[in-house]
Amino acid sequence: MPIGTLDQIQSAGKTVLLRLDLNSPIDPATNLILDDKRFREHIPTILALEKSRVVVVTHQSRPGKKDFTTLEAHAEKLAQLIQRPVTYVDDIFGHCARDAIRAMRIGDVLMLENVRFSAEENLKLKPEDAVKTHLVRKLAQMGDLFVNDAFGTAHRSQPTMVGLPLAMRSVAGLLMEKEVTTLSRVFDDAPGPVFMVLGGTKVDDSMDVA
Repeated sequence: MPIGTLDQIQSAGKTVLLRLDLNSPIDPATNLILDDKRFREHIPTILALEKSRVVVVTHQSRPGKKDFTTLEAHAEKLAQLIQRPVTYVDDIFGHCARDAIRAMRIGDVLMLENVRFSAEENLKLKPEDAVKTHLVRKLAQMGDLFVNDAFGTAHRSQPTMVGLPLAMRSVAGLLMEKEVTTLSRVFDDAPGPVFMVLGGTKVDDSMDVA
């Protein structure tokens, strides 16, 4: 099924909710981010939205894990990589977040707090149920467009992944577009046999894919 892409929308001058996957290895003792690979993968999409107000929605780990933490360090790391200020807001959809977004200017980048601090984001929901959550309804009111670039989280049936696309005009970011295009080529056009090498640190997920 074709997906919408950035070149199909007019994002200039708009407030864009940008879903990223910045979930990274963290030293629990120092809270330092040990690998910025996922940050770097999203840079082309952020730069493509330079004429917009970009509101980053992302997560780090999950409740109960030692690396489940705030995103202050993530905002600092992203600012270093894109060489532009990134404002961190320790709020997801409350007054602080809404006021900070209203104060944004074109070209600004703002990062909301770890979206998994909201209990609803940790639920597995069907899209028609996810769109009804407080999290999705509140976030949808805070932007004009939704851009999903979080390919690493695309298998999760969580509200920001499957609910926001139903609540807002939605397209894929450049990383998501590249990954879907590559997978489509493998599954649809590649001459057989096709061999796949599965990696990553989450063995359970790799087993499910296999």
